[in-house]
Amino acid sequence: MRLFGRRVTAALAVVMVLLLAGFAWAVTTPSGYYVFWPDEAHPAADYLHVPGGEKPDGRSGFYFVDVHELEANKLEEFWGRHLQDGADLIPVRDLRSPGVSESQRVHHDFQAMADSQRTAEVVAEQALGKPVKLARLGALVYAVSNGLPAAKAGVRPGDIITAVDGHPVHDDRDLIRLTNGLSPGDTAAYTFRDAGKKTLRTVESSDGKHRAIIGVAIGDAVRIERIPIHVRYTIHGIGGPSAGLAFALEIYDSLSGRTLLDGHRIAATGELDLAGDVETIGGAKQKALGAVEAGADTFIVPVDNVAAARKAAAGRLRVIGVRTFQQALAAVRRLPPI
Repeated sequence: MRLFGRRVTAALAVVMVLLLAGFAWAVTTPSGYYVFWPDEAHPAADYLHVPGGEKPDGRSGFYFVDVHELEANKLEEFWGRHLQDGADLIPVRDLRSPGVSESQRVHHDFQAMADSQRTAEVVAEQALGKPVKLARLGALVYAVSNGLPAAKAGVRPGDIITAVDGHPVHDDRDLIRLTNGLSPGDTAAYTFRDAGKKTLRTVESSDGKHRAIIGVAIGDAVRIERIPIHVRYTIHGIGGPSAGLAFALEIYDSLSGRTLLDGHRIAATGELDLAGDVETIGGAKQKALGAVEAGADTFIVPVDNVAAARKAAAGRLRVIGVRTFQQALAAVRRLPPI
């Protein structure tokens, strides 16, 4: 009997060691995925402080949405795949360029959030006819991937591209348009504001999409010379550019006497550029669920995200697709009053 008891104890000890070893492996082994899961939408009026603006009445308001995200180990991958409602797994290669560290990606996201705030002020105040003044300088290099052509040529974050093959670049859209026709292995002459001209040979992207890349993340290089009304933001720990549309709607409505809401609780998402165009965002499923959780009755999204948002919302709120800030204003004005 004693011998049997000792065997059971030994077997349990072996099982415990194996479990601990498995747990240690699971928490120290990268999964190769990010986990995205919903966060409840946030009332913009609580985070944007607009001089001379008005607060919304009652329970109405504009809401911005974000997504919880985590670069997952094997244990967290299991949790996201099987246990967390509304979660998706996104391959690391889809979010992070080769040679870019996680800290660099996060820094870029926080910079994108700061840029989206300034962009929202510009777009909203221009729409209100206020004298905003801008100087477009080119395409700004936010990040450079190690080991790729741009890094090898000495391109650094903060550099500004002003021309490609002699054609002027006023913003990131010009750069994308001028390089869209390149195939992997093609060369192009990039002119930098402070570093002169560099001829770079493209390589094929590692995401399976056969894109020609030089290994940079870009945005607009714009000097905002005048914003008549400066909005103060108290947003911490949230990155990315996708709240721009919600910010602009909140600023516009606050400064125009709260003429838009008409009793509605409206969530919005979309990367906004200085021309007022609304760009596609990621995490539409999670953001729709966050809008539902916050009790929104309407969700305004970029047109390319409508299908995913409607599927996730499952009829629990109205989903409207837009391409521009002006379309978003028109869509809100068409809503029946509550």
